[in-house]
Amino acid sequence: MSQNKPDLGTVLVFGAHPDDFEIGMAGTIAKLSRMGYNMKLVIAVLPNFTQNDKKEKRKEEAIMSAKVMGCPAPDFLDLSPSEMTHSRNLIGIIDKYISEHKPKAVFTQWIGDSHQDHQILTKSVISASRDTFDLYMYETTIPGGITEQSFRSQLFVDISDFIEVKESALKCFNSQQLRCGPIWIDAISGRAAFRGYQMNCKYAESFEVIRTTKW
Repeated sequence: MSQNKPDLGTVLVFGAHPDDFEIGMAGTIAKLSRMGYNMKLVIAVLPNFTQNDKKEKRKEEAIMSAKVMGCPAPDFLDLSPSEMTHSRNLIGIIDKYISEHKPKAVFTQWIGDSHQDHQILTKSVISASRDTFDLYMYETTIPGGITEQSFRSQLFVDISDFIEVKESALKCFNSQQLRCGPIWIDAISGRAAFRGYQMNCKYAESFEVIRTTKW
């Protein structure tokens, strides 16, 4: 921590996979880090699909991305599919992070997402965050994630000064650019532009509020 940078406490950010929180809130992560929060990033699962999408490659991409956002390397839980259940085990793992870091806020992904790992992680984070009063969900992944539910944009963060950081963080994930196609990052930036337009700024990220304390 720089001597000129205040220590505002820790913010915990959970993602099921590498690139999840970059898609949803890379600009906010970079902004909070710049403000003086200690950003603790936690990734639950390391996918291992194809030759271009192996565990070690995904891990390297996530470490590079964290550096771009101004954060230490994420913690990789490297859970197996059988461990991704809403269970005492997963809740206990998350509970240890909350007990150790006593976060000022906790972010996790939207519970209405179509991916079962995302749903399970967030259910577990909510259970473990029972005594945490600033708890938010970031927007669903692009592409996919579409369900019969609707994301409720309740908290907006102006990331106009951090959109280039967000795009640079996403560019670290070459494996996902190959998988998702050439307009993947443009689509994510486009949503940030839409959220910014809603709030009369150039770019923004939005969050659904589970709990928050004000005044």
